This record gives sequence, C-alpha cells and structure tokens, in this order.
Amino acid sequence: MSNLNFEDAINNLSSDDVKVRKEAIESLVGISDESAIEPLIKATTDENAQVRFKAAEILGSMGDVAVDKLIDEFKNADGKDKRFLAFALKETEDKKVIPYFVEALDDDDFGVRKVAVRALGELQAEGELENIAKCLEDEDWGVKLAAIQALGDLASDEAIDLIKKARKGEDDKDFKKSCNKAIKKAQKRQKAKASGESVVKVIPMSTIKEMEKTNPQKAIKEYERYVEAKQAKDAPYKRLCVLYRKANDYENEVRVIETAIEVFDGTKKVDYFKKRLAKLK
Repeated sequence: MSNLNFEDAINNLSSDDVKVRKEAIESLVGISDESAIEPLIKATTDENAQVRFKAAEILGSMGDVAVDKLIDEFKNADGKDKRFLAFALKETEDKKVIPYFVEALDDDDFGVRKVAVRALGELQAEGELENIAKCLEDEDWGVKLAAIQALGDLASDEAIDLIKKARKGEDDKDFKKSCNKAIKKAQKRQKAKASGESVVKVIPMSTIKEMEKTNPQKAIKEYERYVEAKQAKDAPYKRLCVLYRKANDYENEVRVIETAIEVFDGTKKVDYFKKRLAKLK
C-alpha cells in the first residue's frame, strides 16, 4: 500500500505517468471522502485497465455516499466507459440502481448488458424476472450466461423453470453445466429460506483475508456477510474485530462481539469474545 496523503493521491490521478496513477489509486483504497468521488469517476476512464477497475471498486465500496453521482454519470456514459461505472454501481448494492440496470439491458455495449443483468440477480430484483429472461436471447454468449446466473440468484420456481427451458434449448455442454450449477444454487437457496435460514452470499475466507491487503473496506463488507448470516465460524468475527479496532470504530467492534457472543453461546469459542468485550468496557 502507498503512503501518499489524500491530497497528493487525488492530484497524482492526473499524472502522465501510469506508475504514479497506479500508486495514487492504491492510496485511495478504503476512503469515504465525498471530495474523492468525481476524481475517481474520472479515473474509471483511465487508459490503464488496472486504474479503471480499482477506481470503480473503490467507488462501489463507498456505497450510498457515491451512488447518486454514479447514477448521473452512468446515465450519460456509453461504451467501455460505462462498463466500469456499471461495475461500481453494482458494488454499491443499493436497490435504487435497479431501474437503471433494467434500462441498460438494451445498451449497445455487451459488457454493460452483462454487468446489468448480473446485478439484477445479485440485487434480488424479483420484479424484473421478465426483463432478465429476455437476456437469454441476447446475441452475446456472456450476457446469456450472466442471465442464467441472475435467475439462479433469484431462486424462484419461475426462475428455475426459465433456466431449465434455456438448458433444454441449447446443445453446448458448458452452457448446460452453467444451467445445472445455477439450478443447484437456486434450490439450495430455496431450501435455506424454507428452513428459516438467512440466505447470504459469502466468498471464501482465504479470499477475503487476501483482500484485506488491497481493499480493507471491501474485506469488512465481505466479513459482515458472515455476521449477517450468523454463521458458526469464529474467524470472520475475529477479523472484523481487528479491522474495526484498526479503524478506531469501537461501536462496530462491540456490535460484532455481542453478535459473536450470541452465536457461540455455550461453546468454548465464546470465551475469546467475552474477554475482548470486557477489555473494551
């Protein structure tokens, strides 16, 4: 990670030297300052793919702080520039972006359509089933596969039926495998809902641990999914405690500890969290 201060990092985003711009964008990981939004949006059009992607990732991690400005830019952008804004909007996980992604399903750029339909699944846009289904007829293979994944995310009986119909109509073995995987995921989600379990998408702990080095804000967001689901793994809770302590965010640290005490009550794992809470009081 770079040691550039905020002002220098923002200024260096306009440097002619790509190495300087890369260092600058890395220095802005984890920031939430609104004054960084416009420079970061501009950076999503950088000629270097690494800078563009990292800028979009940071903007997405900022969530509702950046979402309105991202929407304004997204509506007026086109082509490849719009792809990275679409990714940033998806990462905000704000449901207010749903109408804009529905509109983007007809975008001229296949990359924008692909991100848009995938986002509708991740955002659980159940009311947009028909629009998502239209993407199964898209001329781009990637968009069709993204539509299958989105239907798997929705996990309704109607969505599963659409996946089965698409599977039946294709001869490609890889496509059929993607359909089978999406159906399996959907059925698993249905079973979890029926049993009253919290259905939360989580990624492997090893992946999040690596993410801490490059994007701690994103890592916190992913660890929080484990807490939201109240999963019986103590590692996510412990890592969140460490990250919140580093950020001097004692309120969230206490919240995570109290949730862990509830989840691990009656087990040896609870001792760690009780001791940690006692030291905070």
